[in-house]
Amino acid sequence: MTAIETAGTFARHQGQGFVRTIDGSAWLYWTLPSQPSVRDAGSWSDKLKAARPIQVILPALAALAPRVPLMGRKVAKSFYRHIHILAIATPQPYKPSDNLDTESRIRLQRIYANTPEHDRFTLVGVRLNSGGEKHQGFWSKVASWINQAETDEDGTGIPDEAFNTDRTRIQHIFQDAGCRPPTEHEMRRALAWWQTNRMPETVPIMVEHEHMHTFPNIQSCRLGEDLRNTRIDCTTWSKRIQGSYPMTIVSLGSLPFQGQDERNEPDADWAATLLASARGSGQGALALSIRGLVEPGEASREQIDKDKQNVLDKTLKQLEDNHKTNVSVANDLSEVDDIYQVNGRPWPTLIDAHVHVAIPDVIDQPNKVMYPGEVRLNPDRQEAAFQDMMIGSSISYNPSPVYWPTPILAFAGLSGRSVAGEDMGRVRKKVKGRSIPLPGALPGALLGFSESDRLPVYCSPFASRFLHCPPGLLVLSRTGGGKTRVMLHLASQWSLLRNPDNPSQGIPGVFFDPKPNSDDFEPFVHSQNGNIYRLDDPKSEALLDPLRCMPATMGEERVQTAVELLGQILGGEYGDRQLELALTSIIGYGIRHGADCTGIAVQLAYEAYENKATDYETISPKVATIYPELKRFALNQPMFRLIYGTKPGGMQLSISNGLTLISAGTMNIIGEGTQSVPNAVQRWVVRMAALGGAASIIGRNGYIAMDEAWSLLGDPYGVSVANRMGRLARAQHYMFMMASQKVDEFADAGLEDFVGRFIVLGMGSKNELAGRKSQAESVLMLTNQQHNDRMRERITHDQVTDTDSNTPDWDSLFALFDPDTGQLLRGSIGYYIGVDRSAIPVEINVSNTLV
Repeated sequence: MTAIETAGTFARHQGQGFVRTIDGSAWLYWTLPSQPSVRDAGSWSDKLKAARPIQVILPALAALAPRVPLMGRKVAKSFYRHIHILAIATPQPYKPSDNLDTESRIRLQRIYANTPEHDRFTLVGVRLNSGGEKHQGFWSKVASWINQAETDEDGTGIPDEAFNTDRTRIQHIFQDAGCRPPTEHEMRRALAWWQTNRMPETVPIMVEHEHMHTFPNIQSCRLGEDLRNTRIDCTTWSKRIQGSYPMTIVSLGSLPFQGQDERNEPDADWAATLLASARGSGQGALALSIRGLVEPGEASREQIDKDKQNVLDKTLKQLEDNHKTNVSVANDLSEVDDIYQVNGRPWPTLIDAHVHVAIPDVIDQPNKVMYPGEVRLNPDRQEAAFQDMMIGSSISYNPSPVYWPTPILAFAGLSGRSVAGEDMGRVRKKVKGRSIPLPGALPGALLGFSESDRLPVYCSPFASRFLHCPPGLLVLSRTGGGKTRVMLHLASQWSLLRNPDNPSQGIPGVFFDPKPNSDDFEPFVHSQNGNIYRLDDPKSEALLDPLRCMPATMGEERVQTAVELLGQILGGEYGDRQLELALTSIIGYGIRHGADCTGIAVQLAYEAYENKATDYETISPKVATIYPELKRFALNQPMFRLIYGTKPGGMQLSISNGLTLISAGTMNIIGEGTQSVPNAVQRWVVRMAALGGAASIIGRNGYIAMDEAWSLLGDPYGVSVANRMGRLARAQHYMFMMASQKVDEFADAGLEDFVGRFIVLGMGSKNELAGRKSQAESVLMLTNQQHNDRMRERITHDQVTDTDSNTPDWDSLFALFDPDTGQLLRGSIGYYIGVDRSAIPVEINVSNTLV
């Protein structure tokens, strides 16, 4: 039988988590800490931190129960505290961050209009006792508790003030556990968690034999009723009614483990698995509700001792009679007994607990539920189970009560939330009418959505300045792993952000792609209204000349750079001091006489020396041989003319606000590591692209992104260039982003001190540097994730499980495609390692214009 039923009418929130119910009782709900996430925990210490709130709350609640001699367990239960844990992971439409400018919000809203994000948080509630007990004696307290237990069935008429004393007591417990009062939005969601709107309201549901249907509003609910009456298959309703979906409430029973060894139990994070999104290899549950009584550990131990002795007596008797009925029960009780027979005070137990989970699908078999224990599907009891999950419910449904020691709840991952990035929804602070970014409130590019919880992850180019962290961001993956596209994905969005120092202006960004014949990104950059410089374009001559691409304000540094450039080309990698002294006099003379590029500076010095012009004696005589040599080389080496201009004027590397692409085009500018002159020219082209790009954005809150960064880091001077950027970038108000598949190059260059963030994509199982430690191991060491076993495993997975069927490997970090149609099934997964060094897997969906 199908019925339309009302829902969510059991409680009224009165602020700060204080809730009154229709039967007059009062509850206090606070929000559990969301960090760290158990599912993405990088180490055992992270899991211990995540377990702490529950490990604080339950013992504190257990301590409130009086210990009365000779009191039986049935009577003692009336003094135990009622607790309700409600974990929520409701999908809702994506809403761009309010910290972004209007244009960026509109653009992201258009691109990700059909992408859901999860409203993920967990409430813990405790039923409050009425009456002031501060100055009561012990037996007076017992009498008042008994009186309340007798009148709780109808507590209507009890004023709010009667709960103040107990409310304060529970607040202190929550505060000690790191909890906070829920926001109005969280309570609104908690009272209507099955609604996928951003402003949820309580809307009736449709109950069927083995599942339910939810609807976004009353009108669609009535339409669903009409479809049912006309016998339209309910599996098609979601397509006919936008925002409608089926839902099954299943009840969870006992687990195959008792919490005695959570560190080595692979299913200890069972709640995190249920609440994680389906795209993140989870169940994708909407909500998980746990109700029960908190029993002191000593009372549980006494009861277990009694039960154990009774069962053992029966077992021995049955063995004498050649029966083995109770042998397995005796073994189970012995295992449970091990948990409580510990030194010190045993953990409290959640007893008579009813556990229900709401799954947005029709579940017709228990094995479809990602839970390691017993599962009940609740046919013809869907409504009862649904109502039992509600805050303030007067309906109790408990088909499979569980008795769980504290560790089972503490390590389950009830409240873990995969938060990453520099914009976590915080509001910017107003200071003298000016909006100041705060930690967690920095505008940035939308990298993607966290894999487990589908939370938006923003990567900000302003993190170094406002969070005082190192300025570098490294993107790491194997060849073909997608790092170039990820970099452009970020760079293109950064180029549209507003300058925090002048919101009426944008920020400049340079993307340098040194690969020859690389993927053609020019149409994409044009679509972003960006600028493009191709190094194989004849107009690009002298584009990277030190005197032309570095501003005059960097006078001494650009002269030094020009001297080092020519010194290494003429005199070898380590140059020659006498040659460098000569070049300093030659280039200095040319600059003083108006040269705008290095070749003209040398030419002016040569002509002055030959003609014995005024102050020609300041010029080294070596100019007589240097100039003709360089002239001949420039005539025959087009690549040299990129860094050695021979004509006045010409194109300059002018970086305006927005995205600028410097592309190698067809030119091979990546050197092979030899000491030849052509190889030295290649290395200097790469260095000058990095130096010139960085110099053009100094003081403008911009960024420079460099692909194939190993081409810069392959020699000591290139390393010194990278280190110079690392030392100065934060003070000069810009950041740098580098990508490479050769991870060891970054470690060998000593860049760790200048890198604050990482994006780690798939490395694959192949060891790209045979004879050395694997690139995967190098990644873990560079990012300080040596103990992150889950990350270690995932980064080594290849794109498919086998090359015969090309079946996608969903544990892989690579983008996954349908082997038959080629359709994208899932974007690349990148571990985002932020300033707090937590590693959160993020699904990165790059714009179709880049794919």
